[in-house]
Amino acid sequence: MSLSTVRRYPRTQIYLPSRCTAFLSHERAVTLEGKTDTVGRGGLRLLLPTLLKPPTPVTVRIAGEGPLQARVVWAGPTLRTDLGTVVPHGLGFVEEISEFSFADLLGALQEKAQVQRSPRLPVRFEVAVMVGETLQRATMLNLSATGAFIMTPAPIAADQELLLHFTLPWSRRPLHLCGRVVWQNSVRSTNGFQPGMGIAFRDLSPEAAKALQDFLRGIPAR
Repeated sequence: MSLSTVRRYPRTQIYLPSRCTAFLSHERAVTLEGKTDTVGRGGLRLLLPTLLKPPTPVTVRIAGEGPLQARVVWAGPTLRTDLGTVVPHGLGFVEEISEFSFADLLGALQEKAQVQRSPRLPVRFEVAVMVGETLQRATMLNLSATGAFIMTPAPIAADQELLLHFTLPWSRRPLHLCGRVVWQNSVRSTNGFQPGMGIAFRDLSPEAAKALQDFLRGIPAR
């Protein structure tokens, strides 16, 4: 697909973890972890830790969705971001996505990105994650009024319901929140993306919502 075709359609900003398998030859393929920051019916822009030369064929999964078959149309220059050093890549889909299929894909991606649209506060404290009768200890790395990112070497599959138990700094009262996994990253990539899962909170009580808002605003608990 040509560069003009990739840019023919409007693009939507979607900042989600993505897994890219690049087929460097008939006998060699590499898998890279990155981030998709825009997507359209003709292609997407993908941030990767290393350079892939055009017209390398690739398969991309955005936050577990897909797979999408594409080719590298352009790459570079290298950028320094809060994620580390990344190389932007323009990918053109092998086949343009139909209007209806793209609407379904975009809806799924926007739902998964919801937890990332609210302002996030970097944090680092322990959280207990329960799925059914299974309990695991993990670390919360960022928090918003609508969700959180939980770092764990054993992330739970997308769409799973779970319970989070943690105590906010300045507070003596533990919070017990319901949530759902909206995306997950199972391995740590070379440019520092942590293994873990993005959680969207569900059915927050007024007390829990106020506790989160006060913490995010820097108001100590009484």
